[in-house]
Amino acid sequence: MRNKFFGVVEGFYRKPYTFKQRLDLITFLSDIGLNTYVYGPKADSYHRKEWQKPYPARELKEFEKLCEFSKKHSIQFNFALSPMSKPDTAKTIKKIGTMINIGITDFSLFYDDIKVSLTKETAQTQLETINRLYEFLISKIAKPNLFICPTQYRGFNKTDYIIEISENLNKHIQIFWTGKRVVSKRLIEKDIDKITKIIKRPPLIWDNLFANDYIPGKIWKFPYRYRDPNIIKKVSGILINPMNQYEKSKPLIYTAAKFFNEPYKYVPRKAWIEKMTRDQRTSSKSQIPRTKRQGDTEKKEVLKLRSCEDGKRGENFK
Repeated sequence: MRNKFFGVVEGFYRKPYTFKQRLDLITFLSDIGLNTYVYGPKADSYHRKEWQKPYPARELKEFEKLCEFSKKHSIQFNFALSPMSKPDTAKTIKKIGTMINIGITDFSLFYDDIKVSLTKETAQTQLETINRLYEFLISKIAKPNLFICPTQYRGFNKTDYIIEISENLNKHIQIFWTGKRVVSKRLIEKDIDKITKIIKRPPLIWDNLFANDYIPGKIWKFPYRYRDPNIIKKVSGILINPMNQYEKSKPLIYTAAKFFNEPYKYVPRKAWIEKMTRDQRTSSKSQIPRTKRQGDTEKKEVLKLRSCEDGKRGENFK
């Protein structure tokens, strides 16, 4: 996992996580062997809708604490800004400069889900800001990381836009890609090889497998699956975009971490049962009694996983 990025991107729509939940998430990511957290919730107006405006002092203080806390737990805290359809290089650099002043060294620019044409001209406009920002970062920071989510972040279409991005983006900048689709059921080695040739670098996977912002209220209860273990050595990293419900996302993130750390030994069913068993043990030690109904529900979830076929070793990505 050295020199690669594995963790979480809080990049969903609707209700974002709270400050306390982010602190807990950073601890959790560290505990399960991951190394990256990207902050970029769409509902944060200072991140997206009103990105040009400065954060209030109170929120800047929270970012500073998150950054310091991340460093203590060996997590790379990455702040994302979404300049929308009309990026302004000077204003982008000014805002990022404010975040550098509070200790942040890793950044992302999101150009996803905006109404622009996938033309060479659109790419050139975005590249002007992206490349100049990277030059600014290396003038201020010893080893900065910069990720971008391009407007074309899925599939394999060789548009004028993605060709221009791939040919003229600084080679040290990582490019997010979600797979064949926005929510890709499978990720296989040949797809990684294909997109790598198009963008001229290994992709940084933005994995929406567990996202539920497009189906509010839906709670996923399954392990990380249908990912070819061979992709780990060919990507620059994988970041999980989880559910809006933080606590209920933790078992999902846990199973993904198991895959990231030992892809060839990973068994989805086993990872899921292991997490549920740990949670049950923790719950039994607490002072709050569990009802019979809660216990029965947990047992049913375990039984479901025991009966599923994707727990077979070596077949979890088929």
